[in-house]
Amino acid sequence: MDNCNESDMVFCPYNKEHKMLRKKLQQHILKCRVLYKDTVELMVCPFNKAHLIPEPEFFQHTKSCEDRKIIVQYQTSAAAVLNEDTKHAKIESEENWDDDDAVPDYNPQLYCSSANIVREPNGLFPAQRKAFIAEENRRQFGEDYEEEKKPPKAKSRVENRPAPYDPRKQHARRQ
Repeated sequence: MDNCNESDMVFCPYNKEHKMLRKKLQQHILKCRVLYKDTVELMVCPFNKAHLIPEPEFFQHTKSCEDRKIIVQYQTSAAAVLNEDTKHAKIESEENWDDDDAVPDYNPQLYCSSANIVREPNGLFPAQRKAFIAEENRRQFGEDYEEEKKPPKAKSRVENRPAPYDPRKQHARRQ
């Protein structure tokens, strides 16, 4: 920090004890805004978002803001005048791609279905997803591709469980 000019240093609008390089001000403001959100109320300048001003000084600042001059100059300046040096002749071409009907429009889905590209079934219902995956496997591995048959699922445990205790049933008592 020894090689910095004093003009490169600025103070934090939230806490005047915070002094930093001008290029670090925006990053610092984000941190201080969170720390002082309940205690300090600052308004944002309409000409430069880095200018945070207390409400009593806001009206005076908007009148004298140095960035206001840039906006006012832009709004009041006359339109650029075209002269012979800045004009150029219209470029004519005999080629017009809009008139060429022989070339079909690009269809990315058609291209992906014919190229060796892995596609994913995003946004499909489960049945559509299953059909899409089967079609993709046929497309990638050939028409004679057969899906591997999964073994049937084992019977669920629910079928093998005994019925829960039912107090209405008469059970033999041991004596």
